[in-house]
Amino acid sequence: MDYARAIRVATLVAVCVAVAQGGTASAAETPTPSQTAAKIDGFLESYWSANRIQPAARTDDATFLRRLTLDLAGRIPTVRELDLFLSDTSDDKRGKAIKRLIGGPEFPLHLGNVLDEMVQGQYAGDAEFVDYLRRSIRDGKSWSEVFRELMLGPWDTDAVKPATRFLDKRVKASDVLAVDTARAFFGVDISCAKCHDHPLVDDWKQEHFYGMVAFFNRTTGGKGKIGEKDEGEVMFLASDGEEKIARLMFLSGDVIEEPMAAAAKPADDKPQKFSRREQLVHAALTQREFFSRAIVNRFWEYLFGRGLVDPVDQMHTGNESAVPGLLEWLAEDFAESGYDLRRLMTALVSSRAYQLSSRWERDSPAPAPELFAAASLRPLTRQQLAFSLVLATGNGTISEPDEVQSRVERYAGVAGLARIEQYLTIEKQAAGLLTSLDPRRGDFQSSVAEALFLSNNAAPWSLVAGGNDTLASRLAEIADNRQLVRSAVRATLSRETGAEELERLSEWFTGQGDGRRQAAEQLVWVLVTSAEFRFNH
Repeated sequence: MDYARAIRVATLVAVCVAVAQGGTASAAETPTPSQTAAKIDGFLESYWSANRIQPAARTDDATFLRRLTLDLAGRIPTVRELDLFLSDTSDDKRGKAIKRLIGGPEFPLHLGNVLDEMVQGQYAGDAEFVDYLRRSIRDGKSWSEVFRELMLGPWDTDAVKPATRFLDKRVKASDVLAVDTARAFFGVDISCAKCHDHPLVDDWKQEHFYGMVAFFNRTTGGKGKIGEKDEGEVMFLASDGEEKIARLMFLSGDVIEEPMAAAAKPADDKPQKFSRREQLVHAALTQREFFSRAIVNRFWEYLFGRGLVDPVDQMHTGNESAVPGLLEWLAEDFAESGYDLRRLMTALVSSRAYQLSSRWERDSPAPAPELFAAASLRPLTRQQLAFSLVLATGNGTISEPDEVQSRVERYAGVAGLARIEQYLTIEKQAAGLLTSLDPRRGDFQSSVAEALFLSNNAAPWSLVAGGNDTLASRLAEIADNRQLVRSAVRATLSRETGAEELERLSEWFTGQGDGRRQAAEQLVWVLVTSAEFRFNH
């Protein structure tokens, strides 16, 4: 392991001790994640009843574990994890799996990637920024702390310097900064209000657009050195032809008055710094509905396939939440918890709604996605798919910590270091696949380019057939063809083989004659390039 990488791993492990020993404490009156999950289910049950919907059945254990592991660790479960989970006969096995993954070393690593995509959009992928997010999550930083650091710093340590990336990538254009900040942190797209009042959304006027731009027009920087000037105004031409000076206006419509320079001088005659970005952070965290609802809605979309408000950057009075009252209550609960991302994720995946089957086996037509009465088929992100391809084909290892170790020993000691290093090693192997895979979208359909890449490119095939310790090579050593098929399906699709599926695949394999290794490679390739592998379901 190179020196820089060793420092990254050591830092991640060191912070893990604090999380294992308790992390950030919530107020005593804040509901537990289980109570929040129950409240979510109460809202949805009332919603289903009002719409005369009987939701889908609870998904089976194998599907639940695969879904949960992809969402919380960014990968499919290992065969050992699957075996341990399916053999557990306790009533709270799902709750234990949630705690294991949420408390494990992979959760911050994966969630760093998720937040990077949510926050940075087209600028996602900066390794140092992702590391900053990962450390923040593992440190137990609240979402409000992360937001404050991205907007204001202080960026005076090596650990926090990468937080400048959000501003630095956009600092040359204050209108881009305003639009991207509104989208990422407030769930609002104000871009269409630049030249005139928004033509489709009554909420957003030109004053809102330029009011947000005014928070950023004094920001200066480049190469990670972000500053803020004391002077400078935003001028804009209103739709009536009048030239105006933009006031500092938050999305709520509240205007922030800037003190006169003369009145801003304290006794020592040094001018008092008035930071417009600081005023934005203050407004966002004081009028917290925009800030809290935006991230809750984004995580709901990530886990359920559709936001409570959809699209996630179209929050306005004309686009109401699908489930009356739920987003508002969840956002307030999230804010009252101290903007605790770990607690939010625990509550969402603990809900009955998250654990519904994606199979609709009733005679009635399948419910609309906005009813959340059955799980959605969600395409894997590029990172989830690439990582899972490496792991499933046997080119990477994720070890299971000894069950008798304490939580601190498990995740802050040798086992925790090993898991982090294993994760980063597979992530590095998977990096070369990312640009050839399709991004996750709501209307997802695999592109011809991705299909050709998986079918014809040497990179995916080298994962399947590139060594003597791949899944295919191990399968070829199994004499019983039926057992070989079962093992292949468990390792790739994380489930047991169906009876008809077992018969057909075993029959096919028997017909391949003596070419067991080549046949095993073809079988693995078919499984990892299947639609079932491509989706979380």
